[in-house]
Amino acid sequence: MSKLGAILAQSAVHLSEHRQLLSQAFLSSITYQRSRVKVRGNHCCTMKVVPSRAEHVNALKAEEFDVLVIGGGAVGCGCAVDAACRGLKTALIEAEDFASGSSSRTSKLIDGSGSYLGTALREKDVEQLYIMLQMMSERVTMLKNAPHLNRIQPMIIPIYSFLQMPCTWLGLKVYDWISAASNIRGSHIISREATMYEFPLLKTDGLRGGVVYYDGQVDDARMCVALVMTAVALGANVGNHMEVVEIMPQEGCCRVVSVKDRISCEQFYIQSKAVINATGSSTDAIRQMDKEGTAPILLPTLETQVSLPRYFGSGHYGLLSPAQKNDDLTVYMVPFENHMVLGSREVDLDEVSSRGSPTPEPDDVDCLLEAAKKRMDPCVELGRCHVLSAWTAIKASVSCPTDKESDDDKRGTPLNSYMIEVSPDGLITLAGGRWSSYRVMAADAVDLAIKSCGLCDDHVTSSWTQDLKLDGAESWCCMLPLEFVQDYGVPMDVAHHISDSYGYNGHALFSQAPDMKKRLHPSFPYIEAEIQYAMRNEYACTLVDIIARRLRIAFVDAAATLHMLPKILKIMAAEKGWDEDEQKEQMVAAQEFLVRQMGLGSIVQPRSTSKSKPKKKGSSEGCCCRAAVRKGARSYSMEISRKICIHPLVQHRSMSSMFLPLMTSLSYGLGR
Repeated sequence: MSKLGAILAQSAVHLSEHRQLLSQAFLSSITYQRSRVKVRGNHCCTMKVVPSRAEHVNALKAEEFDVLVIGGGAVGCGCAVDAACRGLKTALIEAEDFASGSSSRTSKLIDGSGSYLGTALREKDVEQLYIMLQMMSERVTMLKNAPHLNRIQPMIIPIYSFLQMPCTWLGLKVYDWISAASNIRGSHIISREATMYEFPLLKTDGLRGGVVYYDGQVDDARMCVALVMTAVALGANVGNHMEVVEIMPQEGCCRVVSVKDRISCEQFYIQSKAVINATGSSTDAIRQMDKEGTAPILLPTLETQVSLPRYFGSGHYGLLSPAQKNDDLTVYMVPFENHMVLGSREVDLDEVSSRGSPTPEPDDVDCLLEAAKKRMDPCVELGRCHVLSAWTAIKASVSCPTDKESDDDKRGTPLNSYMIEVSPDGLITLAGGRWSSYRVMAADAVDLAIKSCGLCDDHVTSSWTQDLKLDGAESWCCMLPLEFVQDYGVPMDVAHHISDSYGYNGHALFSQAPDMKKRLHPSFPYIEAEIQYAMRNEYACTLVDIIARRLRIAFVDAAATLHMLPKILKIMAAEKGWDEDEQKEQMVAAQEFLVRQMGLGSIVQPRSTSKSKPKKKGSSEGCCCRAAVRKGARSYSMEISRKICIHPLVQHRSMSSMFLPLMTSLSYGLGR
C-alpha cells in the first residue's frame, strides 16, 4: 500500500505541475515533424527542434502511456516507432544508451541471408526459405527508408577449386531467382585478376576467381539513433540511461514500472497499459522481475570482431570466406568508416554480465587473426599489432522454455527467427531476430499489445512503417555531399561523412554550429559540430555516448579515440556546464570503456603522438613469388583505367552503387 500511495501522490503532484511543459514538448515535437524551414541560398535548410531530455523525463513521470517499451536497441526502437505511428501514447526507456548493446556491434551487414538458403537446401526446411525471403524484403525496405545509413555492399567469395566455382555460382543464382523482386542485384563470376585487384593480399595459390553477390550494409548505431528521433517526431517520449528497478502489475493490463534515472539518480514510476520487453541480452532479467522462477529462454553467444587498416581489404568490396572444415571459422571482411571490420569468432556464453559487453579475450582475437591469415598470402604478416579496435557482442538467440525443462545442464535448441511471449501478468517479451527483421518483429509485438491489452481505439491503425522515411532520409540524395561542400566550405571527406551519418540533417548540423568545423583528429572526418549536435538533438549524455554511438570512432580506432577524448570533453563540458569533478568522472568512464570493451591496452596498444623514427626497409626475400601477381594486377588496373574513367566524386560508396554493374561486368569481360 505504501508503494501505491507513493505512486498516486507522485501522479497528483506532477500532473498539474508539468501540464504546461508537456504541451510545450508536444508542440515542439509537432514542429520538428513538420520541419521549420529557413531559406539558405537556393535550397531549404531544415532547422531541427526536438524536446529536451528534461521534458521527456517530466512526461514519463506525469503521463499514463498506452505502450512502454523497455530496451533501446534495434527491436525496442522499432517498437517505439511502430506504436507511435499508429497514434498510441508511447514511451521508450533504455538502461544505458540507445544501441549500447549488440545492436551497435553487428557485422555491419543487414542479413547475410545466403546462409539460410544453404540450410534450407541441405535440411529441406521450407521455413528457412520463408525467413530468407522476409529478410530480403526488409533489406529493400531499409535501403528505401534510410538510404543514408544503408547501402548496397558487394561481397566476393574467393574460389580455389574448379568444382567450387559452378556450385557456388549455381547456389547464388538460386538465391537470386527465389528472391525475385527483393534481390538487389544479380550475382556473377569475376576473374582471378579482378579478385586480386580488389584484394591484393589474398592467397594466390590455387585461386581460380571469385563469385560476387550483393548484400546491404548498415551503420547500426546511427540507424538506432535515427529510429529514436523518428519516434520522437511522431510524439513518443524517450529516455536513455534509465534503469528498470521493479515491475508491478495492476488491475487489468495496466502496469507500473519503477525506473531510476542514472543521470540525476532520481527514482520514479511510469504507468502504462502495455509493457514490451525488448532488452536483448537482458531479456531473462526483465522476465524474472515480472515473475520469479521464470524459465530462461536466452542462448547467449559471444562474438569477437576487430577493426583493421583498410589496406588489408578493399575500399568497396567485402570478403566472405566460408569455413572449409568443421573446426575452421567462416571469415568475413567488410569495409566500414574507411577501415575493415574482420569477424567473427563465436563461443557459447554461460551467463550474461550486468556490466555490458564482456572484454574481448586475446585468445579469441588471435584465433580470428589466424583464421584470416590463412586466407592471405604467406608473406602477409597479420597480428595484434595491426588491430586498431576489438570488441565483443552478445548474440541473444532464444529457445522455447520447454526445451530446457527436461535437462537444465543442456542448452536448448535455438529458434530460427524470433519469439513473442505474453506472461500471465501481461508482460510482452520480444526476443531474438536481427537488423533485417526488427521492423516485422515490432509490428507483431504492437499488434499483440493492442489485442491483449485492449488498446483498440478509433485512432489506432495498422502498421505503416514500411513506407516511413526515417530521420534524415527526407530530401536526401547522392549529391548531398557536393551541396555541403558548396554551401559550407568543408572538405569532401567531411561532407561524405556528414551525409552518410546524418542525411539531410547535415544542414541543421552545419547551420547550428557554423564556427565548429575543425577536425577532432587529423586522420578522421569527424568535426566539432557533431558533438554539439549530438547533445542538443540526439540525447547524448556522456562521453562514451559520443565516441561509441554518435561517432563510430571507438569501433574504428581505439588509440585515436584516446587522443580525441580531451577535445570532445572540452566541448561537452562547455555545453553542459560540467565542473572539474564531473569532467574527471567522464574521462575515467571513457577510458575504462576503451580498456574494458574496446581492447585498449590488452590487445590494442596506445600510440604516441610524437613522430617515430623511420623504420628500416624490410627485405624483399620471400615476396618474389608475388612479383608476377603484382605486375598482373597493375596491368589489370591500367587496362581498367583506360577503358573507363570515373570522376573522384563517383568513387564514394553511396554514389558508386550506380556504376558497380558496369565495373563488375567489365571486370568479368577482361577476365575472360
